[in-house]
Amino acid sequence: MSPKRILIVRAGVPGPVVMARHGDFVRWFEDTVGPGLQMAVVDGVQGPLPAVTGCDGVVVTGSFDSVTRLSPWMEALGRWLVEVGQTVPVLGVCFGHQLLGHALGGRVERNPLGPEAGTREIELTEAGREDPLFRGLSERFLAQESHEDQVAHAPPGAVVLARNGHSPVQAFAHGPFIRGIQFHPEFSGERCRDLCREEAKQLDAARPGLAQEAEASIREAPEASQVLRNWVREF
Repeated sequence: MSPKRILIVRAGVPGPVVMARHGDFVRWFEDTVGPGLQMAVVDGVQGPLPAVTGCDGVVVTGSFDSVTRLSPWMEALGRWLVEVGQTVPVLGVCFGHQLLGHALGGRVERNPLGPEAGTREIELTEAGREDPLFRGLSERFLAQESHEDQVAHAPPGAVVLARNGHSPVQAFAHGPFIRGIQFHPEFSGERCRDLCREEAKQLDAARPGLAQEAEASIREAPEASQVLRNWVREF
């Protein structure tokens, strides 16, 4: 059997300190999934966006850019993802999740509760417990978070798969092939910790003490990492 072929759309990169220690977001996905896949990378910002003939799945990474400040490249990438997702499995992570939400007609906004960072609890909905993306996971599990924006309302026709007290749409399904997740299955505890440290000023500007609180919360979240491997296996 030939290896599955996955296209990773890079929507952004970490800050310089985190990049120097851990590499870019693409490497984190590769490390989490493990060997045995053929992975190609495309720059979602600069393009061009390719045809996906022969591709088994598409992953869209996180980004420090915001869907609440739309750029032409975001609109183009969003349209492309929706088109691709009619026939090829697409997984949007954090920014990718929000971009899919917007492109499908949902509402993305700055979270009125402020940033969500560190290790947080996620709760599966009834639909989430049945979705193969979360096969084998507990009804409540820990995941790494690092975001200010959220999908406030899922797109028409979408099904909410997961939520928590901070964000009402932590994951959604749209049809058989499109999935979005707000949390980061590709983050290890160490990566999440270094991101919190690099973003400490921004976190504390949102709420004094948030950076320390987020860093203190961090622990490993193996069930969240399993979500990415589930996607590769099930979709």
